Amino acid sequence: MGCKGYLTEINPNETTKADFYQNLEDSEAGLTAVYGSMMNHYIWNLGEEACRADMGYPGMDRPTPTSRYLAFYQHTYTETTNEVNKKWDALYSGIFRANQVIHGLQSEAMEDFQDDPKWVLQMAQARFFRGLYHFYLHQAFNKGAIIVRDTWTDANDMYKKVSPADSVINFVRDDFRFAYENLPNIYNNSTGYVSEGRISRGTASMLLGNSYMFDFVNGINYDSAAFYYEDVMNGGYGYALEDDMSKIFTNSGDFNKESILEIGYSNEVRPDLGDWDETNGQNRFAAIFSPQFYGGQRQTIPVGWIAYAYMHKDPVDMSDPRNQVELDGQTYDRLVSLRATAMMAVPQDDLTPYYKVESVAEADPFRNGGSRAPEFAFFKQFSNYDIVDTERSLPLGLQRSPKNMVVNRYSEAILNLAECRIQQGRLQDAINLINQIRERWGVVLLGTDQGTGRTYDGVAYTTTSLMEHLMYNEKPLELSVEGHMKRWIDLRRWNVIRENYERISSQNYWVIHYKGARTYSKKILWNTEIIEGGDTHPFPEKEFTARPNYKIVDGELALLNYVPSLHDFYPIPTSETSTNPEVNN
Repeated sequence: MGCKGYLTEINPNETTKADFYQNLEDSEAGLTAVYGSMMNHYIWNLGEEACRADMGYPGMDRPTPTSRYLAFYQHTYTETTNEVNKKWDALYSGIFRANQVIHGLQSEAMEDFQDDPKWVLQMAQARFFRGLYHFYLHQAFNKGAIIVRDTWTDANDMYKKVSPADSVINFVRDDFRFAYENLPNIYNNSTGYVSEGRISRGTASMLLGNSYMFDFVNGINYDSAAFYYEDVMNGGYGYALEDDMSKIFTNSGDFNKESILEIGYSNEVRPDLGDWDETNGQNRFAAIFSPQFYGGQRQTIPVGWIAYAYMHKDPVDMSDPRNQVELDGQTYDRLVSLRATAMMAVPQDDLTPYYKVESVAEADPFRNGGSRAPEFAFFKQFSNYDIVDTERSLPLGLQRSPKNMVVNRYSEAILNLAECRIQQGRLQDAINLINQIRERWGVVLLGTDQGTGRTYDGVAYTTTSLMEHLMYNEKPLELSVEGHMKRWIDLRRWNVIRENYERISSQNYWVIHYKGARTYSKKILWNTEIIEGGDTHPFPEKEFTARPNYKIVDGELALLNYVPSLHDFYPIPTSETSTNPEVNN
């Protein structure tokens, strides 16, 4: 979404008056603003949502963190919470822009263009985004009952009531279907657009699949969801699993072959605007997730269970030659999977460069935690570790990262289709789908040996055990902290939020010194290796740890505070209720 060249041609931040449209160039300017609206951080709230679900911890200083995301981690957010209000406002701002384009294209001045294929393409893109923003609101707020704003002039109706959740999802699907029926599979010269990053029929197909998979109104429709996920995979859109590791969550991997919906950022887009302006062309996600020692603010860091899972629940398949690395005349076995090296910095990774240092172990980004608040992992998806020596070396500064943000990937379609197959009783088909992703990462495959020359775990999976693997291993390891509320939506629709907090809060982890680095200086990384344990440290001696009392346990307060009626969905925020007394009538 929003390719870099495309956004630099016309200012995406100026609101285009729909009545000004006189030709398709005018409406294209309005459409640019629609694409640009996706850059608003509050649509995504990535750090907040990671902490709200079960993936993120709000900064440092266990057990008393000070990050502003603490309310999401502990589930004490309300209708007055700033990020909740700004999310609502950002999504309706995007809807307003999309409706401007729709209204303008339908205006009297544009009647002569309505037979032009480009008019149809612009209408399809605008309706997709209008549907997308309503879909996000439907998934996030008030049990799906939100205000449907279906016309540009409707924005002037300040006292509009919410629509029932079932009518909202029907409205969303109507917009998605229009996009699906009128967008091209692939943009080329015949479409009049050649820019990367535009939404396609495949993007609409992915979101239609999700609309059935995430349906809490009528219940999950696995058959309809499967239809669209199969279409994503076989519809001729050019998607495939990216097998070039240098193009996965790196700056050189922008719009790779796995990308279905992606936000394009660039240093060239509105560098004149301030760091906190939601319409500039860069993002603050690198600052939020990156380690302090390399210039970040580490406002969200991995919780214990997910860091441990990347290390110990994603076993490397040594029959894959990529898992043996030649370095300085020696051969080393990978200690962590290719998936882990792409998504998380962990001390055991002594083979992958990090911030211009030879390896994560050599870089030791964990040292700022010290003995006071040990750190053991960092998310990598949003950091610029591949192009700078510190996030503060970015051309426009720490809060202005040009790295793209992936919203939906091909692997998500595969895993969602695998879930459909599990629920349809087609277990081997589900295992085969999951193994496509696992083979890409060079990790041990699921199930019994299929004679492929690869290593299998030998487990005879049942519907229950395979679903549990998908819920607690495959999906969180693969999709991590990406996209719009993915982990929270999954936990909610599986009806396991409370059960999951019980699971997590019963798991204790501890830190020990990591002494296993095999390359470069072979330094010791103090208090960085996370291990399982009971109520007391299994190795409290000084030679193993400087923090024998530092227990890592998550989910305790979330479990205590979580009330489904209050927390499954955000309430309608005060920014709406204070100006619209009719909203809930």
